[in-house]
Amino acid sequence: MDSSLNTATSQPEEAALIDCIVSGQNSKFEVLVGNYHRRIYSMLLGMLGNPHDAEDVTQVAFLTAYRKLAHFERRSSFYTWLHRIAFNAAIDLQRKKKRSKSHFAGGGMDLSTESADPMMETPSSILATKETVSQVQLALTRLDTERRNIIVLRDLQGLDYADIASMLDIPIGTVRSRLHRARIELREIMNVMGLSHSNGDELQSESIPAEPRAVAFDGASSHDA
Repeated sequence: MDSSLNTATSQPEEAALIDCIVSGQNSKFEVLVGNYHRRIYSMLLGMLGNPHDAEDVTQVAFLTAYRKLAHFERRSSFYTWLHRIAFNAAIDLQRKKKRSKSHFAGGGMDLSTESADPMMETPSSILATKETVSQVQLALTRLDTERRNIIVLRDLQGLDYADIASMLDIPIGTVRSRLHRARIELREIMNVMGLSHSNGDELQSESIPAEPRAVAFDGASSHDA
């Protein structure tokens, strides 16, 4: 995982913070929310293409992490653990929506009609206007979920190939081949839409100014499974 995933809170400080939360100082969980909300929301917005779904799943991810914090084994960083929780929650929602649309429309999920949000993370090399941002968001939603997710994980979130392989439970070689195909397809979609991508390969992301909703952690126990 690249250096952009680092935070102002060092690992020893974060470990001490987690100890405090597990021991009953529940309000300190807000520090973790402040540290990671923007990144988690950014990933989910890229995966789900809808700001309301992204915010809902962000809240689900943090609440799940809060309830299971006492069982966090700390073999990875807290962010890696939280990221996986959020990613899995988004995959669950994608599957539910796909089944729902298949049932009611008699076919697979049609991403081409989903609304584009101008706050979506987009390739910085082609950012010019809000209209362009919306078009790139729309281009991402026209990818199938498998290809969109791998673009988000690698090019927008900056995860390394080993992390992606672990999250998706596939070999690193499969990650590389899927990412290559996804980039080609996205580039073709962007070309049809009249957009261009200067380096033709890896995307770069812009930060999303997303403020966390107020979530109270005093009323529940972090020891809940």
